[in-house]
Amino acid sequence: MDRETVTRINSDLVIKEPYGGIRFGTDALLLAGFAQSRIKKGFCVDLGTGSGVLPLLLLSAGSRARFSGLEIQPEYAAAAAENAKTNGFERQFSVICGSADDAASYYPAGCADHVITNPPYMRADCGRDNENPRLSVARREILGGVGSFCRAAARCLKSGGSFFCVYRPDRITNLLYEMRSNGIEPKRLRVVFPSAGKKPSLILAEGKKDAAEGLVFENALYVYKNESHREYGGEMEEIYGRFSGGK
Repeated sequence: MDRETVTRINSDLVIKEPYGGIRFGTDALLLAGFAQSRIKKGFCVDLGTGSGVLPLLLLSAGSRARFSGLEIQPEYAAAAAENAKTNGFERQFSVICGSADDAASYYPAGCADHVITNPPYMRADCGRDNENPRLSVARREILGGVGSFCRAAARCLKSGGSFFCVYRPDRITNLLYEMRSNGIEPKRLRVVFPSAGKKPSLILAEGKKDAAEGLVFENALYVYKNESHREYGGEMEEIYGRFSGGK
C-alpha cells in the first residue's frame, strides 16, 4: 500500500486507510450500531466496503456473521484485506475488488442474509473539482450511485433478507425510491441530528427484501448534548462503548 493513515478504534482494532482518501467517521460507527443487533450470524455483503471498517466493527463487537466486502477502488480493497488479516478476522471477512454494478459477477443471486452499505452521498456534479480522486469516488456518485447499490443489494439478498444503509437526509427520497423499486421495502428509519435545534445530518435506514409495507420511525438520535458540540450525548456514548472493548 502507498502512504497510509492509521486509526486505533479500540485496544485491539486498528484500521489502516489510504492516505488522502475518506477516513473512518461517525457515519460508519452509527450504521454499525444501527445494524449490530440484526447482523449476528449468517452471510453479509458490505457494498463499498472501503477500508473494511463496517465488517471489522461488527466482528470486533462479537458478530459471528461471515462478511464479504465489495470495493471498486483497488487501494481500498487491498487495505480492507490487510485490515482483516491484521486484526485476525481474515477467516470471517474477505474482500472483492469490483463494482456494485457488477455484483452479479461476484455473488450468486439470493446468497446473502444481510447487506450493509455506506454509499457515496453526493451527486457526481457536487463537491470540489480539486479533491483527491480517492476522496471524490468515495463521496460522490462518480462510479455508482444509490440506485446501483440498491440493485446490487436486491440481487444479493435472499427473500426476507435485511438491508442497512446510512444516507443524507436531503436525498432520502432517492434512497427510499430505489429501495422499493428494487423490492427492498423500507421498514425502519432513524434520523440523526448533531444536537437539538440543528438540522438532521444523517438518515439510518433498514429494509427487507420482499416484505410488506410498514415503516417504523425510531426516536431521533442526537450526537452531542448541546450546541457547543464538545460532549457526546448519552446514546452516542453508549454506541461508542459497544465498540470500544475490542474482541
